[in-house]
Amino acid sequence: MKFLAAQLPEKISFFESIGDYDGALKELEIQLDDYLPSIMIERLRWERERIVRLKNNYPYSASEALGILSRDIEGFTEGEFDSLNSARKLDSMIFDGEEKFEKRFDKNLLFTMPEYEKRLKSKNTDREATRVSLHKEIDRLISERQPARFRVVAKSSISVEGSDESVYRCWLPVSRVGDQVSSTRILSSSHSYFLSPADYSQRTVYMETAAKNDTVFSIEYEYEISEISTSLDPFSCVEPDAKRFSGYLCEQAPHVVFSPLVRSLAEEIVGSENNPYFIAKSFYDWICENVKYTFMSEYALYPNLSEFAAVNLRGDCGVKALLFITLCRIKGIPARWQSGWFAAPLGASPHDWAMFWVEPFGWLPVDCSFGGSRKDIPAYREFYFGNLDAYRMVSNSAFMSPLVPAKRFYRSDPYDNQVGELETESRNLRSNEWEYSLEISSFERIL
Repeated sequence: MKFLAAQLPEKISFFESIGDYDGALKELEIQLDDYLPSIMIERLRWERERIVRLKNNYPYSASEALGILSRDIEGFTEGEFDSLNSARKLDSMIFDGEEKFEKRFDKNLLFTMPEYEKRLKSKNTDREATRVSLHKEIDRLISERQPARFRVVAKSSISVEGSDESVYRCWLPVSRVGDQVSSTRILSSSHSYFLSPADYSQRTVYMETAAKNDTVFSIEYEYEISEISTSLDPFSCVEPDAKRFSGYLCEQAPHVVFSPLVRSLAEEIVGSENNPYFIAKSFYDWICENVKYTFMSEYALYPNLSEFAAVNLRGDCGVKALLFITLCRIKGIPARWQSGWFAAPLGASPHDWAMFWVEPFGWLPVDCSFGGSRKDIPAYREFYFGNLDAYRMVSNSAFMSPLVPAKRFYRSDPYDNQVGELETESRNLRSNEWEYSLEISSFERIL
């Protein structure tokens, strides 16, 4: 996806800026008929796909959006909706003359204006119970400094309706072995499968079947994972060997780019500090303090996610992780991706975080999202710099790594794999064309 670094032609950008996406698509086809550099051809072909995904990501009309908020929030009124919308507190876009609202606009309202959470008609009790359980584990780890190990049984699945296509090809995430995960064992599957290598950077099982019937692809597996507890002398940290870590110090367009804006931000945050550990800590603290958590649209819809966070001061877990990784690499600190699920006894959801290297102590975890959401509890905020709970399923250790076997068409998520991918003989199936499920059936402490 390096072609995303190429700017769109002026006319196409203009049409999109005024919400005329039909006009943008017509201009796009005109320009594809002329001579263009190969990277621009790729960019415009992707833009055709991006516009379709963008429209799918904004499914609700104003009346439908009002209905959702009225249904879920006690005493919510049309006047309140109009006021919030005028103040740009609701995520919406104009598509060919009609205002449409993002599929999680209501959830983002709760992040940006938490006072509305108190007015919810139905509270998520599982979420609060998980938070209490997690904090209990963190308290134990902080006080004892003895990392525990857990055995977890997880299941991921994709369900899709039958079609006229000949075959469905499916990739489902599976726990990789490495870092804090010591083993993974497949327990059952819906179909015969190919399992990618244990330490592969985006580990999956691959399955395929005839597409004529409704299908559920599923994989159940068991993995063992340890908490990470770090105890080190930061004043003993030294600069790493740049040649050894060149792959973790470089740019990776389009989302890890050393733009003038992000370079300037890195210098502003660091000041005169030259200790690698404290430099990384200053980036973590700045992100926790300044970048507000909100849900994002599909990552494939953004040209540069790390710069988005720096400019807009908002983003989800992966966007915060990418900004941290980019800032670290700019200052010569090796940094990389880690992701999969937040996997707790009561359930799972996709989640991303980062790792950075300090010489001579090795890779340390950083969760800017969990740290930032706990900045009112200093001990927990400090915990998520260099330490990590075991409420994780780790399937990915790199961003923008290919799947095995490789997909033939655009991925629904070109960068990461947390919920799966699906395609036919002729095209990718977009994420709105199938449903996924993440399950935790057993979560047992074994050490």
